[in-house]
Amino acid sequence: MKKKLFIVLFVFGVISVGWHLFEGRWDQSLFPKNSVEMKSKNIGVSELRKLMREMPELQFADVRPRGSYESAHLPGAVHSPYRKGALEMADPAALDPAKPVVVYCDGGYRSRISLPAFKAAGFQEIYHLHRGILSWRLRGGECESEKGGGEG
Repeated sequence: MKKKLFIVLFVFGVISVGWHLFEGRWDQSLFPKNSVEMKSKNIGVSELRKLMREMPELQFADVRPRGSYESAHLPGAVHSPYRKGALEMADPAALDPAKPVVVYCDGGYRSRISLPAFKAAGFQEIYHLHRGILSWRLRGGECESEKGGGEG
């Protein structure tokens, strides 16, 4: 029994370390340090809160499926689902490419793969919420639901 538990924990550890190494390399390619043509950055919850205080023009793009968006999203977020390699916004004019945008999903994968679509749509200042709405909620961030009520 102990041997099986050790094997399971070892495999989990290898997968976790592997994912973090992969994610680090992926972040280096998605968020270049010296990009002249556009600004993109992977940010955590603390940095997002700072941006929210300092940038009243900050907009939010929730790239999750409709059901996830309806259940809870960041205040003022525009539903901008990303599926099959494309953004499927009902109203493309709801987000202004000239203003900074925070892109997020549940845990960070879908929003990461959606970044090229935002770049192709002309967004020049893109922030990616690291670990998505999960990290926001775990750090006490307030959410809204499609029903209009706030959530803790």
